[in-house]
Order: sequence, then C-alpha cells, then structure tokens
Amino acid sequence: MAQLYESEAFIYNQVPVRIFNHYFDGTDIFTSLHWHRNVEFNLTTAGRIKYNVDGENKMLSPGDFCIINSGVLHSNHWVEPGDHFEGICVQVSKSFIDRWIGENVYFEYPKKEEDAERIRRELIKFGEYKKQGKSDIEKMELVFDFLIMLKESCAITGKASEQCKDNGDINIKSIINYIDENYMEQLDLAGVSRAFNYTPAHLSRMFKEHVGKNFYQYLQNVRLMHCVDEMKEDENVRLIECALNHGFPNAKSFIQTFKKNFGCTPSDWMKQGKRAELLPE
Repeated sequence: MAQLYESEAFIYNQVPVRIFNHYFDGTDIFTSLHWHRNVEFNLTTAGRIKYNVDGENKMLSPGDFCIINSGVLHSNHWVEPGDHFEGICVQVSKSFIDRWIGENVYFEYPKKEEDAERIRRELIKFGEYKKQGKSDIEKMELVFDFLIMLKESCAITGKASEQCKDNGDINIKSIINYIDENYMEQLDLAGVSRAFNYTPAHLSRMFKEHVGKNFYQYLQNVRLMHCVDEMKEDENVRLIECALNHGFPNAKSFIQTFKKNFGCTPSDWMKQGKRAELLPE
C-alpha cells in the first residue's frame, strides 16, 4: 500500500516532473488514501478507474482526466470486478510551479472543452516522452508549454490558501496518518476523537466530508486491504492469524467485512484462486 505522504525529492532532478504510464488489472487498480506536495494530473487512456479527491468520488473513462492539487487527500480504485485500467500520471513539482506561476495558485478543471482537449494532448505527449526516453531539454520544453497552458486555462490565483484552510488540512491528515500507523490496535471513534481533542460527532463529519467514508468504514478498509496484501503474497496464510494481526477483533468481523466487500468469504476467495480477479467496492 502506498505511503500516505510522498516527499518531493524529484525537484532536484534536471526535469522537475515525474511521469508514469499505468497498466493495471484487478486488485492492482488501487492506491490507498494519501497526499503529496506536488500537483498531479491523471489521464485515463483505456478502461476506467474511480478517484476519491477530498471526499468526492469521480469515475474516469477514456479521455477523462483529473487534477489533484498540492496537499489534497486522494485515493483511487476499481469500479467493478474484472476492470482494466490504462492511464498517464504526471506529477509536477509544487516548488517549480511556485517559481514560475506563483505560490498562491490553485488549479481547476478547464471551463472550455478546447482547453481540456489541449491538456489531454499534452498529457499524452508526456506519456510518449516517457516511453521514448527523450532528452532533458526536450522534456523541459514540454514542461514549460504545459505550465503556460495551465496558467491560461486552469490557474485560480488566491484560492490555494483558502482551500487548505477549509479542508482542515493538517488535522485530517494527522488523523489519517495515525490510523495508518495504528490500524493493528483496537481503535475506535471515541478514542481517536479524544486523542485529537474532537467530539466523536465532529470527527465523524470530518471523515465523511474529506474521506468520503465514515470513520469505521475507513478503518475496516485499511485493515482489509492489508489482509488482502498478505493473502496475495502467501497462498498458505492462516486467515484468522492474518485477520487478528491486522486489527480485526475476531474471525466473524473479518469474514463479514470481507464478504461485504468481495461478495464471498476469504477462504472461498483463496480456494477459487480469484486473488487477481475479485475486487471490493
């Protein structure tokens, strides 16, 4: 599972951009909730994928793209069992953007379709450059063309700090990190609320707004996906030990959660050899 926070060490590269050409099937179409400082652009080129960006679900089909601003919580996963996904991800250094466009800038989806089409074409070029191994100077030319395009069609000045403030940025990320580090323990809403000086009702609202799930659903999903990771790695894993080691209080809770998400019991999933086919909702 991915780190919740990714550093921006690549700003020291000659080209302050990271490019990924993705090809995923089944349970590999999944990235846990995380955030990073760089600004991310995701284009779907084949299949489909569901993104959760600051609590809002977005399904991307071929030709669709989304923009994930610096510091925004996000995750992605399958839509239905058996899905396939291909896409291009471009991450641009926030420090680089700050220098050339401005520090207090937030990016929104273009209002005009012709501007959105221009961005699609540029993202496809990034993917092609990654495959072809273009020189740094050719990549930098594309990066600056892309920044000009973003400034003209997507950049909103003065909104970044407001967005960060509205999100309760530091607190919700601290809580997510706390859960990710302690999911093996017997956490509950009341205990985590006390640890962060919130009432349970307030913390529950924060989760629903910024994560798109309630506290219990998120915690159980974290535990479940850690179990699934272990089940995929070891076909002889003892399921009850796996469940208890990853925070489930008992076998019944694990089986109910697994069946609700996968449509079958953990043992049936293992026996049928569907580790690469069945996916939770």
